[in-house]
Amino acid sequence: MASTPTLARNLTWAMVALALALVCRAGTPARADEKSDLISKIEDLLEDAADALERLPGDSGTDAIGYADRYVRDARSQADNLARVAGDDSTARRIAEGFRDTQDDWNDAAGYLRLLKGGLKRHDQTVKLCAEKDKELTAKAETYRAADDPDGLTELPRLATAAREVVERELGELARHDDRLEDLVDDADDFRGDGPWGDLTSMVDRVADAMYGQWQRDLEQTRRGCEALMRGPDHPVVRETLSRLGSSAGGRKAIIEQLRNDTRALASALANVSEDSGMGSLERAKSLLDNIDRGIQNLARNATTDKETKVIVEKWPEGVRQLREAMDDLEDLKRHQRDMDPLPDRCRQKEAELRDAVSRNGDDPDGIDELPKIAEALAAPVRAGMAKADERLRENDSDLGRAKALSFAEAEWNSVRDAGQRDADETHRTFADGHKKTVEACAEIMLGGNGKIVNEAVNRLRSRAAETGDSLDREVARWVESARATYILDCKAMETMWQAYCGTDFEPGEDGEDERARQTAASLQSEMQGKMGPLLRDLESLRPRILELIKKRQTKARGESLLADVKKEEARLNRLQDRGVWRGQNNPMTQYANRYGEERHQAEWSSHGCRVPVTATSVAIFGSGAHTKPDCIAVSSSSCQIIEFKPDSPRAKDDGSDQLAAYAVSVPRYYERFLKSGEPDSGYGDKAFIEDVRRYCVRDGQLKFETKLVPYRMCEKQYVCE
Repeated sequence: MASTPTLARNLTWAMVALALALVCRAGTPARADEKSDLISKIEDLLEDAADALERLPGDSGTDAIGYADRYVRDARSQADNLARVAGDDSTARRIAEGFRDTQDDWNDAAGYLRLLKGGLKRHDQTVKLCAEKDKELTAKAETYRAADDPDGLTELPRLATAAREVVERELGELARHDDRLEDLVDDADDFRGDGPWGDLTSMVDRVADAMYGQWQRDLEQTRRGCEALMRGPDHPVVRETLSRLGSSAGGRKAIIEQLRNDTRALASALANVSEDSGMGSLERAKSLLDNIDRGIQNLARNATTDKETKVIVEKWPEGVRQLREAMDDLEDLKRHQRDMDPLPDRCRQKEAELRDAVSRNGDDPDGIDELPKIAEALAAPVRAGMAKADERLRENDSDLGRAKALSFAEAEWNSVRDAGQRDADETHRTFADGHKKTVEACAEIMLGGNGKIVNEAVNRLRSRAAETGDSLDREVARWVESARATYILDCKAMETMWQAYCGTDFEPGEDGEDERARQTAASLQSEMQGKMGPLLRDLESLRPRILELIKKRQTKARGESLLADVKKEEARLNRLQDRGVWRGQNNPMTQYANRYGEERHQAEWSSHGCRVPVTATSVAIFGSGAHTKPDCIAVSSSSCQIIEFKPDSPRAKDDGSDQLAAYAVSVPRYYERFLKSGEPDSGYGDKAFIEDVRRYCVRDGQLKFETKLVPYRMCEKQYVCE
């Protein structure tokens, strides 16, 4: 029988085992309860956040957003706890794993709400401004009325107009502020969250709409408070004061005197329009015409039998109407008056470019075909510009007829009519003279390939070619072309190399060049070398004929040029007959890779929306050092990228990464100088490109570009001759 101590020990261990078994059996339900509790806590905290945010529209500040944010942060802590115990529970995992992203969206929405709340009182300064301006204008009107001062008849309309302009600018700023607030509401409404976020998502929408609704009501009330000032001289107090002042004989006399002064000043302003370097005289004429119109209205407010007053009130409005219409057309004439001035010099510059091209071409017979092409390229924009200039001249002719259609003649208006018609003629004459000078200056360049400059140059080249024996030129050209063809892969050879390099079931290049590609390269090399001997023998029959040209003074330069061409190729052929020099760029495998890579670069450039370099074959250089020529800079509303195209190999991609690291510094550094104003050189993007850089590539005040490595496979696209 066991002893008592032993029995006690056995009993103790049995109790421990029983307790552990109970704990293990209860473990699974306990973890399920824990997940449910955590989800409930998250839901409660986010509901509390929504309740706190609901107070925002009525609060004087933004504390409600802070309270709501604290609840969201507490919910985030519970979500982190939930992530640790979620296990395979899909609901728990979805809530926990999605919380961080939704919280980021909440932070954005909270920022928009703060800005929206902070902008709701912007109308206060407008209300204050309108009240002050109205008070000032009313006080002035009362002063003039109390003193029965006829000066008020001219001063009050001016003061009322000035006040209206100030208020117009302020209301314009207020309208732009309204647009910004509306954008903030839209941004806040973009906040979305499912599951426990539902109440807070709805509350963000409600408080944003509520605050903007209150703003709209305040804005409308503010505009109504400024309505009287927006009437300008028709402000009720101003209109009443003008009516009282104008009802007296002294008042009418003051108005009439001012009308006549303004009419004389109007004639003077119109007389200066054509000589003005800008639009100042025309704007002054418009302002004076507005003054005259208001003066007539002031006289018309009170019935009178005064003959002079009746003539002005009954007849002058027609003069105002006619002149307004005429001045619209005079403004068009003035706006285009100097359009033609720079064009003759531009045509002379293009003509100089054409002459320079002829000079650079020298005796090269290629100019027979190339010079007309150059001339046509220079002529194309000039022809388009002259077509627009011709259309503008026709429009100006019509504008002139309407600008001179002023028929009203009454007292001082005779001088107004005469000044307007004379100046319209002069303004139009400036454009017409400029058009004539442009036609004369551009006549030669507009002929393009049929112009005198090109015809004389082409005729000279043809005569020169005949003198020097164009048959020899052609023979030498064919020989040089054949010589070059022996060591440069032609299209068919490229096809052959592709089939050898890529036309196998396995992936070549992983363990070095495959045997088939090497054999093909060797075969092409042998074929090239086989053609070199006959070419060198052919040269021996050409050389004496070239030397004969050099002996003649008239053809010496041409002969020396031909001899230099053949010597260059002769030296290369002699060198390449040695198999040991078929390395580097001379190796057919290297030529294939270079040429295929060049064509793939051009294809990738086109397919990735590249805007710099500006063409698939041009380059743009940024900074200094080993890496200065990015393959592609693509800018759009969705991304700003520096892209490098590389063969799909570890070494090439490593090189590409090094290049992109350099470009990530040098490219932004170059364009930063144009963020505020200016445009880069034409090879670095056009005006639209730099505007897109400013619009889409600046974040947090910094110019930023992403970098992207785009690999291409050497065998992805079969090389086919077209």
